[in-house]
Amino acid sequence: MCGIIGIENNNKASVLVAAGLLTLQHRGEESAGITVNNGQKNTMKTFTAMGLVSRIFSEEILCSALPGKAAIGHVRYTTSDKSSLINAQPFQINCIHGDIAVAHNGNITNFLEIRKKLLNKGAIFNHTSDTEILLHLIAMTKGNLKTIISKSVRKLHGAFSLVILKNNILIGVKDLNGFRPLVLGKIAKSFILASETSAIEVLGGKYIRDIAPGEIIIIKDGHIMDSFIYAKSKKQNACIFEQVYFSRPDSIMFGQTIKEARVKMGTYLAKQMKNIQADIVMPVPDTGYFAALGFARESKILFENGFIRNHYVGRSFIKPSQHLRSMTARLKLRPIKEVVSGKDIVLIDDSIVRGTTSKILIRILKDSGAHNIHFALSCPPIISSCYYGIDTPQKQHLIAAMYSIKEIQQYLNVTSLTFLSLDNLINACSLKTNNKQTFCSACFTGIYPTKFEKDIIVLKEQVK
Repeated sequence: MCGIIGIENNNKASVLVAAGLLTLQHRGEESAGITVNNGQKNTMKTFTAMGLVSRIFSEEILCSALPGKAAIGHVRYTTSDKSSLINAQPFQINCIHGDIAVAHNGNITNFLEIRKKLLNKGAIFNHTSDTEILLHLIAMTKGNLKTIISKSVRKLHGAFSLVILKNNILIGVKDLNGFRPLVLGKIAKSFILASETSAIEVLGGKYIRDIAPGEIIIIKDGHIMDSFIYAKSKKQNACIFEQVYFSRPDSIMFGQTIKEARVKMGTYLAKQMKNIQADIVMPVPDTGYFAALGFARESKILFENGFIRNHYVGRSFIKPSQHLRSMTARLKLRPIKEVVSGKDIVLIDDSIVRGTTSKILIRILKDSGAHNIHFALSCPPIISSCYYGIDTPQKQHLIAAMYSIKEIQQYLNVTSLTFLSLDNLINACSLKTNNKQTFCSACFTGIYPTKFEKDIIVLKEQVK
């Protein structure tokens, strides 16, 4: 999972992109980068580094080293244990079409197949990321800009939301299934493309609409030059886990805020557990907060914050190794003993992936005197790997794929364990006026909306 943003027709393009990336920091904490064009042909500059946005982009870098009127940016986390600067985006090339840069959110499922064909044609790869194949395809395609981009992305399968920069032209692309979010906004005379609406609104811009599945939009000098559907799918397959975990609560998705969707998840959980007896309902910060609030409102059980979060520690799910995830969990959350001691607790979290972090948190609560813990999750059990950009690389790492709910309950040492049903999750993520919305829920069902022959996650490790 990554965060992308682009802005054009603005003298402070790199500054605004950096501010947008700060808003999208929750989507990736390993590396960040910005590519900017200063208004002339073939004058593109890219700056990337490992770490957080606030530590990478100083005022001097943004104003002196990255001046220009059009820019794109990227924050990254990887779906493997390996992380390096060579894969920090945006990626930039100089080819027959001039300077071109791209930032990508998603996972291209036919990456290895295309990469092998490109190698046979003499292509030289500088990165191990699947994103690089798009730049090679663009460089080898003839025609005008519209033709070059559309012909290139038609060859890609899987999940990809893209922002592309060519001179002062900003291009947005979403795959035909619409797996990953990409939205359009405007600030004054400048258009913005971003992974989430919050990144637009933080800049003082106004959200206009979502980029449609299979859409390419081309923007220049404050005008939409073209917008068209390059390919169609029979139905959308937006990732439902975006609303469970990844997206910010203040972002809008499918006509409602993520906060509203999560409150509804908690409401449905309370209905599933209507006979539960407890003293308090408390969240695992931060993504469990609004689901716990919805649960408390529906159940009439007292809502309490029983954990104090260290906000200087990042998100444990998106750390690239299990050791770092476990250590981060201990550093990030500490219990308030007077809240939890002697209490029967309904503990709400968004999901269980590997189970290690949940076990640590429950042990911490028990050590602080908690009595019965009823653990409830605002999504179904994750039983299958994601091939579209989420960090569930291999099935044997998923606790719900390997053990029954009863066995997981015993492993976690909780009084009860409840998962939100898939039907209730879909209802929470859809407005009543938008019943036709469909989601990718392959991680919960094992039913994938696209086809691929082999375990691409394992195979991709061979080129790293």
